[in-house]
Amino acid sequence: MEELIINVKQGRLRGLRDGAVLRFQGVPFAKPPIGALRWRGPEPPEHFEGILDCTKPGPMAMQVLPPEGPLSNHPMSEDCLYLNITAPADFSDGSSAEKHAVHVWFYGGALQAGCASSPQLDGAAYARDGVVAVTVCYRVGVMGFMCHPQMKAEDPDGFSGNFGHRDQIAALRWIQENIEAFGGDPSRVTISGQSAGSGSCCTLMNAPTARGLFHRVICHSGDIFQPERDVPLSDAESWGEELAESFGCSTLDEFRKVPAEELYRDGDPMMQRVGKLCTCVIDGAFLPGPQGELTLRNQCQKVPVIIGTNLDEGSRWKAEEYVPQILGRFGLPGDLYADKGDINAQAAALAVDYWYARHLSWAGIRVSEYALPTWQYVFARRLGPMGAFHGAEIPYTFGTLTSPPDFGKPLPYTQEDFVLSDLMHHYWVNFVKNGDPNGEGLPEWPQKAMEPGSHMQFDVVSEMRPDLLTETGELVIPAVDRWMRGRI
Repeated sequence: MEELIINVKQGRLRGLRDGAVLRFQGVPFAKPPIGALRWRGPEPPEHFEGILDCTKPGPMAMQVLPPEGPLSNHPMSEDCLYLNITAPADFSDGSSAEKHAVHVWFYGGALQAGCASSPQLDGAAYARDGVVAVTVCYRVGVMGFMCHPQMKAEDPDGFSGNFGHRDQIAALRWIQENIEAFGGDPSRVTISGQSAGSGSCCTLMNAPTARGLFHRVICHSGDIFQPERDVPLSDAESWGEELAESFGCSTLDEFRKVPAEELYRDGDPMMQRVGKLCTCVIDGAFLPGPQGELTLRNQCQKVPVIIGTNLDEGSRWKAEEYVPQILGRFGLPGDLYADKGDINAQAAALAVDYWYARHLSWAGIRVSEYALPTWQYVFARRLGPMGAFHGAEIPYTFGTLTSPPDFGKPLPYTQEDFVLSDLMHHYWVNFVKNGDPNGEGLPEWPQKAMEPGSHMQFDVVSEMRPDLLTETGELVIPAVDRWMRGRI
């Protein structure tokens, strides 16, 4: 390893060169959101003198983590607005003047957790294949998504809440201003994420202030076609006011003075004290309307998209509530999954159909209504009792199967998995570079078409498969499609 100095608009950064890969970690893209800046929109980073050491990752955002795993000892702080850059070294050593496409990753975690420095998000494989990889830390939980009646009045743009998503936009602005210093091409930026990170990408497609900051999108197992994905401003403000009062605070400024350790003493207070998940707020400014309706009306950014789910997504809701809620929403028979076993097995089977149905319907509307370039996949590689679980595909696309997982034990990967990882990774690299996943040596992955409907199924044998996956899906998919189209 050798040290390397790169100039950005804020000053000089010290990183490391490791063979063909450059690493800059803990790069500040905004002022620390602490003190008076807690629960305010991100402000541009300050200029600094001297050389800023960027050889180690910054702290993760405040959150609640299990006691075990590689992230359990990672530093955590309100001062968390940092990103990591892994880039090809050819630009710095003069061996190539070509600008490289940029892949930006937003982590998942229900907007309540996640770490930009997870070992499975190492961007070295992208850099070796000529892509600048960036992972972004953004505020989550109560720090990132609480809303309060006083926020809108004190924000110069009339925004309220949505701080985590606004952090993501601040990072994209920093990338537009600075990524050329790392050999990146600001006109070829792909945003990507899994679960809540994927939902974040969808939100940014609908946020007016994010226009022009990215050009392609990859959505892993996450969308905004659930009513729970965003909430009206009045509801969010009511929850925030209730939360502040539970800490004895009558004003937002008083609430800002409560130490973070006190806020998190019993876990994330949004969940523990108010009983609400963190989500996007329809404030009329940052987000002008319900995300699903904006997307279905083609009022979002019209960019190429890869959309995908995993075969065994499962449900993060309480099974006894989830099954009747989802079936009732679409007017489906209450006993549709009764033959699957107990209520947990029913919820798991329903979740598979429901997740796939949302993505299939979204892909279909993009194609049939608006002729937008779209590729759909299903990740179906099953290892262990959880099968192709939520998030299982991430190390395959990053080429990090040998890295330790954030939680739990490593999976028993075989040579077949490394072959699958190489396949998926190169589809992703091609899409980031060219806006099309296809390339030399890869099986053809056609754009989504309605007749015949099909998707790429990633498994030991990866191939195009027909749309419908299950017998129950034949009922769920059209019901979800009718419901979604009825909102246009």
